[in-house]
Amino acid sequence: MTRRIFRPIPLALLAGAILGTPSVHAAPAAERVLAHTAAQVITRNYVRLASATSRLAERLADLQETPNAEDVIAARAAWREARAYWETGEAHLFGPVDIDGHDPAMDSWPLDRRELGQLMAGSASLDARGVAGLDGDVKGFHAIEFLLWHQPVAEGRESAERAAERLAEQPRQRELLAALGVDLDDHATAMAASWRGSDGHARQLAGAGTPASRLYPAVRGALQELAEGMDGIADELAAAKLGEPLASGRLDGVESPYARNTRADMQHNVEGIRNLWLGSLDGVDSGLGLRALAVGKGVDVAAVDRALLVANGRLAAIGETDGGNARLAFAEAVVSGDAAQQARIQAAVDAVRGLQERLVAALDEE
Repeated sequence: MTRRIFRPIPLALLAGAILGTPSVHAAPAAERVLAHTAAQVITRNYVRLASATSRLAERLADLQETPNAEDVIAARAAWREARAYWETGEAHLFGPVDIDGHDPAMDSWPLDRRELGQLMAGSASLDARGVAGLDGDVKGFHAIEFLLWHQPVAEGRESAERAAERLAEQPRQRELLAALGVDLDDHATAMAASWRGSDGHARQLAGAGTPASRLYPAVRGALQELAEGMDGIADELAAAKLGEPLASGRLDGVESPYARNTRADMQHNVEGIRNLWLGSLDGVDSGLGLRALAVGKGVDVAAVDRALLVANGRLAAIGETDGGNARLAFAEAVVSGDAAQQARIQAAVDAVRGLQERLVAALDEE
């Protein structure tokens, strides 16, 4: 999502003696944390995103050739997989994803359905080269999502069988889907490549404070970038993704409405914060994440650990019914008017705010 609600925070994770003396084990040097995070968290996440977008592009190419229900189901599953890796990466939306314009090209919202409709109704070339020059609001994850699922929550669900029939009748939709898949994969592949290599962004981040890094003259600035990425997505999640639709009852800003993937998007945002906190992609503390630096300062890191679990649990609960026999999509919960659903969304807002506050406290010098 290209819109960002960003609140700078006075974070000052420092290396060496400034981190304080731990009571049991020595904290890792901040330089080790940066090197590990750059290579084993951020770069690995972008590599797995690029692998997933490649699979998605292949499934969309298959769907262009054989528009049947099985290929629709496979393409939808591939979209969800790639989407998960993108959303975890929203905790570190800095560097090439921002500088090189990958974010707006891959994840602009809202989708311009009118322009997209004109594009499909016209005769302009829909090959990958043509798609590369399109504005972000008619391509990327959400254009692919729209063409695969086609109907937002309020309009009911389109089955894989019906989607296959629609696509069989609309060759330009299939052609556009295939080109959109190639374009999305091109961006993801370029982003992964920009983090790798002898002069990649991972080396820049890992070499902070040394002549090897032209982007980060001080370790403190590199650590600040990581911490602000976590804070930024937590703030956006609480204020925009959850808070705005709860307050207004409107669905304008609700992402992934066609795939009914909104709640999963938000849970993956929290997972991205967890990845940087633990220094791993599997939920296991590597001892080389930002958590390790906080331990070195004597911070109550268990409070952050608990807050991560609570935030994820509160997000997972959105849409549940009291009887437990049915489940609403996030958008359905927003517009339901049901007090229990509104309370669940508010509880998620409060939990994410609580997580944000504990992160700030844990990563603040004071």
